[in-house]
Parts: sequence; structure tokens; C-alpha cells
Amino acid sequence: MALHYEFRVRGRVGEHLADTLGLVIEAEPVETLLRGPVSDQEELYGLLGRLQDLGLELVEVRRRADA
Repeated sequence: MALHYEFRVRGRVGEHLADTLGLVIEAEPVETLLRGPVSDQEELYGLLGRLQDLGLELVEVRRRADA
């Protein structure tokens, strides 16, 4: 069973990057919210590593309780 997570990063991220990561994007004025399912802890760490490799500044990670 996949859990749903939100990743808030500083700056604006394009939809093509969100698609590559398999996440949904919600652009805000100075930050971007990426969200989607994460199947396990290994995938979570993989996504965090990819965000870091892309040079994105991670502001917040949150597991969604409503999903």
C-alpha cells in the first residue's frame, strides 16, 4: 500500500520535472508543492536524493493523512 507524500521546494519547478518524478505539481508564488504516492521507504529516499541531485532546496516533507 502506497502512502501519499508532499514535498515542498523553494522556487518554481516545471511540470516536466514533476512528470519525470511521477508527482503532481502545485505551483505557488515562491515555492512548489510536489505530491504523490510513495510505495516504501526506499522509494522515499530515492525521491529525496533526486530532488537533492537536481539542486532543489527542500523546505518540507509531509505524509498526507487524508490519502
